[in-house]
Amino acid sequence: MPRQSSSADEWLEVLNQLETSLGSGARDAVLVVPGEKPYPGVQWLAPEHLGQMPAEFEARARRLLAGQLELIREIEDARRSASVHLAAVRNILSTQHTEHAVYLDVAG
Repeated sequence: MPRQSSSADEWLEVLNQLETSLGSGARDAVLVVPGEKPYPGVQWLAPEHLGQMPAEFEARARRLLAGQLELIREIEDARRSASVHLAAVRNILSTQHTEHAVYLDVAG
């Protein structure tokens, strides 16, 4: 098997890093944008000057993209759920104090 070029090796490392970020560590990592403050959530910097991705990595990159899109969907679902719960809590907190018990229906 011929040795991969430096660009292929670098692309392989990029794909490895992105796949690692899809694991549980992705939620605890930090996005670093040059010249800006770090953002919680992602740990990855886009590579510069790597050139076009070698064709042999296309299938792997597509699987990685599908995994990232699934993670985005999960995060959006969690955000929507948290928003509904927050709205319910705010609604309860805005009611006048009463001597009656207040119940929150979390199932319906």
